[in-house]
Amino acid sequence: MAQPTSTHPLTILEVGDSLGIDLGWGLSALFGSDSFVRVIPDAVGDTGLARPDFYDWPAHLAEELAQYHPGAVVVMLGGNDAQDFIDGGRFVSFGSSLWHTVYSERVGNFMNEAMAAGAHVFWVGMPIMGSAGFSSEMALEDQVYAQQAALRQGVTYFSSWSLFANSAGQYAQYLPNSAGQLVMVRDGDGVHLTYAGAERLADAMAAPMAEGFGVKLFS
Repeated sequence: MAQPTSTHPLTILEVGDSLGIDLGWGLSALFGSDSFVRVIPDAVGDTGLARPDFYDWPAHLAEELAQYHPGAVVVMLGGNDAQDFIDGGRFVSFGSSLWHTVYSERVGNFMNEAMAAGAHVFWVGMPIMGSAGFSSEMALEDQVYAQQAALRQGVTYFSSWSLFANSAGQYAQYLPNSAGQLVMVRDGDGVHLTYAGAERLADAMAAPMAEGFGVKLFS
């Protein structure tokens, strides 16, 4: 990837579900005054890869890639994908071996689609959740994202899990900020990020993004 400049900034297309919307706040705040980077937040709530009949992310991604020609695509989705679904007439039970095969294929194809358009993919894993059961489901999905990213040179996987856990590795609604003050980083639903949480995530992503893209991101 060529080093972005004020004249030729890096366009980052950010897609995902409602957690992706939260991340969009953080990325917009992080790069808002940066002449090297242009962020296009385009996450859509209640979406994912499990139900293309409800929202066809590959089709929408194709439109956005053609419209914006991003140099990078940041993805954060999965919060709505812990469900059974139908694929080619087959019933796919969440967590089954068939689910792992089909969902891995969908994730991989999504990565391939962005890469084929010349974009580097930065895939953000789901964070630890307030519910232990939901956390285990998200951890299963995160394994798929990490595995598929590892197969592709043009994809960087970033785990958000430990960013929202306390020193004991447990879910935390409040965590210390850079000044050591406790701030609320997760909404009361135990799922979504507050503005402070979104900024925490975006700030933590900055250096890995620059390394993954092989460029300097701040002017």
